[in-house]
Amino acid sequence: MVVGDTSTLPASLKAAMETCGMTHLTAVSGSNCSLILAGFILLARSLRLSRPLAAIVAVVGLAAFVLLVGPDPSVLRASVMGSVGLVALTTGQRGKSLSFLCLATTALLLISPGLAVSFGFLLSVLATLGIVVLARRLTSWFPRWVPRWLAAGVSVPLSAQLACGPVIVLVQPQLSPYALAANVVAGIFVAPVTILGTLAVPVSALVPWLAPVLFFVAGNAAAAVAATARYFAGLPGSGLPWADGPVGVSAMVLLSALTLFGTWAVLHPTGVMVGVRGVHQRLVRRLKDWEVRNGARPGGPITFHRKRRSKRGRLGSCKHPSGRNPQWLLPKIPGTRARPGPRALRRTASAGVTRRPPR
Repeated sequence: MVVGDTSTLPASLKAAMETCGMTHLTAVSGSNCSLILAGFILLARSLRLSRPLAAIVAVVGLAAFVLLVGPDPSVLRASVMGSVGLVALTTGQRGKSLSFLCLATTALLLISPGLAVSFGFLLSVLATLGIVVLARRLTSWFPRWVPRWLAAGVSVPLSAQLACGPVIVLVQPQLSPYALAANVVAGIFVAPVTILGTLAVPVSALVPWLAPVLFFVAGNAAAAVAATARYFAGLPGSGLPWADGPVGVSAMVLLSALTLFGTWAVLHPTGVMVGVRGVHQRLVRRLKDWEVRNGARPGGPITFHRKRRSKRGRLGSCKHPSGRNPQWLLPKIPGTRARPGPRALRRTASAGVTRRPPR
């Protein structure tokens, strides 16, 4: 995890980390470089050094780490992207961080044009882009009672995962539903492994008796990362099949957008209710306007008109939708009121019987 050497990594652990989306932890990535840079900055600030001197110490320390690991193109790329991500998280100036990212990407492509066809370079740029654009905004969505370190610990891997998801399915067409939880849990142990493991190298030469203590703590933290990968990889549905090609990329883009909206909805229930009420009010207003345009009284029965050349096909508003009058069978007697009920049968008087007049 410190130098990116995976030659002795067990095959089962490698498969488990691939299933959980934790393979970036076994390579020298931007997160390693950002941790080293942040460690040197904190050390310099704890010694009461000014900000310019602290920046110089951090840059020198990062350069020493790059020389320790090996100045490969991937390591140089990781160091540059890690610096951009750290600047974006600490300063909060998204515009400047985005400009810095574009400048660093252009410079790396000019130095090594072969990076243009490297999936590792693309994933590193996308992860840094997600952190620059989304990390601080996602952190601000959390309520105030949530600790800041916990909000950042969830926002940083989530933003990187949302940005890298559509490209990861091209390399590995599967869905890892536990990737975010696994990276959040493993992120607790990544810092001790990276910082103490790197610090153990000069300490072993200067203070040999202190180096085993650092290796012991870093080794146990690395074992915790491995246990986390094996645990989440053993859960049911840890590696779901996913479509490959353009269909898989489009589906992952849609899933990333829905995940971002779902995160906002969960963290802003009041805003969701306000939005739902607003949509409901607009819908009611549109229906009322539609009723008025079609000649119906607002709030009354809706009138439908069938467009024909003649007026015979027009349906009007009435209380009885069937169109039948229940009084039409009653006899019509002038000056009297029709009694409800069926029409009475007419009887013929018998012969020799005088018919009485009605009372």
